[in-house]
Amino acid sequence: MNKTRVYLFSGLIVIGFILVIIRLAYFQIYKRDEFLSYIQKQYYTKENIVLPRGTIFDSKGKILGISVPTISIYAIPRYIKNKKEVARNLSRILKIPESRLLNKLYNHSRYVVLAENVDKSLKPRIQNLRKMLKEWNIGIVESSVRYYPLKSVAGTTIGFVSRKEGIGLEGLEYKYNKVLGGGIGKILLMKDASGNPFTIEKEIKNTNPKDLILTIDSNIQYITEEVLKEFVKERKPKEAAIIIMNPFTGEILANATYPGYDPNRYWLYKSHKNITFHSAYEPGSLVKPFVLAEAIDENVVNFKKKYYCGEGKIVVDGKKIRDHKKFKMLTAEEIIIYSSNVGAIKLALKLDPKKFYKKLFSLGFGKSTKTFPGEASGILKPDYRPVQVAYASIGQSWTATPIQIALAYSAIANGGYLLKPRLVKEIVDPFSGEKTVYEKEVVGKVLSDRSLKKLREILINVVEIGTAKKGKSKYFTIAGKTGTAQKYDPKIKALSTEKFYTWFAGYFPAENPKFTVVIFANEPQKTYRWERIGGGSVSSPVLKALVDRLMFYIKEKPDKNGGSYAVKNTP
Repeated sequence: MNKTRVYLFSGLIVIGFILVIIRLAYFQIYKRDEFLSYIQKQYYTKENIVLPRGTIFDSKGKILGISVPTISIYAIPRYIKNKKEVARNLSRILKIPESRLLNKLYNHSRYVVLAENVDKSLKPRIQNLRKMLKEWNIGIVESSVRYYPLKSVAGTTIGFVSRKEGIGLEGLEYKYNKVLGGGIGKILLMKDASGNPFTIEKEIKNTNPKDLILTIDSNIQYITEEVLKEFVKERKPKEAAIIIMNPFTGEILANATYPGYDPNRYWLYKSHKNITFHSAYEPGSLVKPFVLAEAIDENVVNFKKKYYCGEGKIVVDGKKIRDHKKFKMLTAEEIIIYSSNVGAIKLALKLDPKKFYKKLFSLGFGKSTKTFPGEASGILKPDYRPVQVAYASIGQSWTATPIQIALAYSAIANGGYLLKPRLVKEIVDPFSGEKTVYEKEVVGKVLSDRSLKKLREILINVVEIGTAKKGKSKYFTIAGKTGTAQKYDPKIKALSTEKFYTWFAGYFPAENPKFTVVIFANEPQKTYRWERIGGGSVSSPVLKALVDRLMFYIKEKPDKNGGSYAVKNTP
């Protein structure tokens, strides 16, 4: 053989090997990810699983929301040899009708989920069943489900997580989605040559959940909700709420709302509204103490004289505004204690209207606190016409949310400071222990020391001898104010004489405040035909059932003469 041909042939073989090696290197290095993706599409299929989220705790460490490990049971029916035997045995374990399991096994040939969100403790029994029946095409996928052990307690505040998506849809679950983690993860199921899944290859997870520590005290929340239930049963309002807040820190200790819902079964409820944050209402006479505060600051009120209160009516810019009683002569203190509309309007008309609206804005009205998802701002638009100032001074023609009211009255209790409300104390990484702590946030000083001194004296008398006297405690001194606002009735195109918003807002104990309280009802019903609906008759009596229970819970000694006290129905 010609040596030249041998060398040429050998060279071609070497070059061929080199080209193959280069080609393989090209695929291994530059096209590796593309080919792995192609292989995975050929031999794997992805399935969704709900990933666990961080735990939500109350301020004392009690669990309010937790991801419970669960399993889902799947099968590849075409490879199940004895479908009836499998269905019968699984039915006993899973407590699912045998007929339902058989239906899935006979009507699907490929991958089918037989049961979701099954208690993880059943996993060993299902694994033993696979071995016993030698049915290896029954599989188990680990997942999780969100569970709220206290059910509807604080439900509208906590919110809920989607069963399918694993993310928060309402409340704090929604607001802190990025912190709590969760969502949908993927698992890879290996497929056979026909494309049927037959085993789990590995799981893919991409979340780092953290825990939330709330300001809510579940015991205070429970007490508040029990009181609200009694109130709703008696008065049958369309909506109602009771808020308990620490006036010195802005921490919301309890937020009970009606209607409410159980986040474990959120899909059964038409509304998931939290009216403390989502809805704004006319505040009525709750604004009158702030009218007086501005009158003190502008030096336009005389506490030594009596004001003529129009015997039940006043005309401003041609508009007749009525009072709830035919008051004649009242002092400035009595105007607030007995809640005279005419008296408050007369004080308001002495004010610089620009300064008056500025006072209301400084108290937090007209803007969202941005504490809760979907929070309302309320409506407060400056209008300096005398008739509009008159309506504004008695809490009509503008709206406020219950949380805004709570913050404004907390400012009276804490020395004049508007605070940012807080629902979260800490965010904790359960693995590293790293914490993010939320401190008190002061917006600013909004009430003068001079006006506060007078307001505190007057608001005690509102409860002791004034419009809120039906709610006074035998053991503790309460300070606060009632409010009533007529609702607009579109049928008569005027303010209704039958439909009202009723309020009480205040704090206790008066000299050493521990709690701010707001009690609200939308269209409470009369308990007897001739009753007059108002904050004094409807909302303030709730204090009797609330204050003593809360003070008993925190073991606070009475600040009134009368000795010890006993409280029933505490948790």
